[in-house]
Amino acid sequence: MEKYKGIIIITVSFLLALVVGGLLMLLYHVSPIDGYKEMVIGALGNKFVLYSTLARMVPILLTGLSIAISFHAGIWNIGAQGQLYLAAFMVAAMGVTFHGIPSVLYLTLGVSVGLLVGGLWAWIPGYLKVKYNVNEVVLTIMMNSIAVYFTLYMVNGPFRTTEGSLGATNIIDKAMWLKHLNPLSNLNTGIYIALAATAVIIYLMLFSKYGYEWKMSRLNIRFSIYGGVNVKKNLIMAMVISGMLAGLAGTILVMGDYHRFLNGISPGYSWTGMILAMMVNYDPIGVIITSFIYAVMASGGLQMELALDIPQELVQIIFVLSVMFVTAGYSMANRVANRIQEEG
Repeated sequence: MEKYKGIIIITVSFLLALVVGGLLMLLYHVSPIDGYKEMVIGALGNKFVLYSTLARMVPILLTGLSIAISFHAGIWNIGAQGQLYLAAFMVAAMGVTFHGIPSVLYLTLGVSVGLLVGGLWAWIPGYLKVKYNVNEVVLTIMMNSIAVYFTLYMVNGPFRTTEGSLGATNIIDKAMWLKHLNPLSNLNTGIYIALAATAVIIYLMLFSKYGYEWKMSRLNIRFSIYGGVNVKKNLIMAMVISGMLAGLAGTILVMGDYHRFLNGISPGYSWTGMILAMMVNYDPIGVIITSFIYAVMASGGLQMELALDIPQELVQIIFVLSVMFVTAGYSMANRVANRIQEEG
């Protein structure tokens, strides 16, 4: 039973949030069944909307995994937003600066730069944490601001687009564009890169010795050190991989979606990914499932509004309620477990 506690709590919490969401629909004189039916149709009803849903899922999945792997190792990376921004900008800067490079080489360089920049930006707080015991939470939050404001300055200064006053760079070289899988949707070959990265992360976290050592480091550092685990090295490694995933999300947004760097390129993907990762206790499989569900809800919310005049903000309410119910569920389960232990 203990093994499935998390799954039960998350499932029940999500169903409760849907019930409350359904009650809110009644305030609009709309049947909850019709509301959720339109949501599913809007997200999965045909090939076009399915592709759009998957495109929406990609950055959330990558940032969710980014948070999951660092937390799995016991180090808090709150800086995914900054890593995403900085990597996205550097990729765009390369794309508007260099021309005439063969597409295959350009694509490889673009992804490599995104991974490198994201990883390096995360390495700084990781190194300072293990070397000088600097609080990584405060540091990564501060580094978010540095990265976001730096890119804001660059797109309003040296790299400002020549097409107007838009806070963005120029369009990157076409050789750097990821190919769209459907001309009517923004789903592109970046999803293959994201799936490959997901497979690597699942292997690292669940089936490799690194995943085991990360988990042991999080649960008991002294025991891990006594057992011969190089905790400092593992913490930095997890932090760097975490930053690389966030950087990859920014890279795909530039090379596949917008073809330029935009101010506000990430409307909170990292925070959404963080909440989803925390909901499933940093399990990579859980991150995949919740990312897909969130993408379905977000995509279907628009159809719900168009068809039934229900504000798509209702999706955010259901999402927040799910988080609240999961948090309350874990709290109640822990209290019950402690009481049973005390009475036993």
